[in-house]
Amino acid sequence: MLVCPVHAVFLDVEVPDEWKSYIGVNADFFRQNKPRQEIGLDRATRMADAIRAFASRSGLAVAAVVLDGNGGRLAAVCLDGADSLVLEQAEKKAYTALSYGVATHELRPSSKPLWLSPESIDPARVLMAGGGYPVVTGAETIGAIGVAGAPTAAEDIRCCQAAFAL
Repeated sequence: MLVCPVHAVFLDVEVPDEWKSYIGVNADFFRQNKPRQEIGLDRATRMADAIRAFASRSGLAVAAVVLDGNGGRLAAVCLDGADSLVLEQAEKKAYTALSYGVATHELRPSSKPLWLSPESIDPARVLMAGGGYPVVTGAETIGAIGVAGAPTAAEDIRCCQAAFAL
């Protein structure tokens, strides 16, 4: 049995210099051996359908986008009255939630991403406005949802939350 002594556990920003070379070794091990979770097309479609149903019942003309963990579009819905600009905003909100790892209404202009380096984020795809949520399983962000087009950010947020009520 291999046991890690308590005195050998550090926050990533507190690793002593003598152990820093093991950060990459540890990361490589988990990249190779940890099974990758995925949101999947079926779940993404059901989430988009749930948003459509909620928005229709609420009389909201919104667009919604569900992204996979790499930022690729899995599903999208555009209700009557929502145009392509609104769909683009929804995708940007989803990308922002995915990249920063938190709901977009929690972000401030000074916010930093939780897991990614700022240089790895495409600023042209970022929109820090309420209506984006990461999809998280365990401790892994496997995708994101973005909604735009409602009269208020609070209504965009409620539409996003409808996708999680499955």
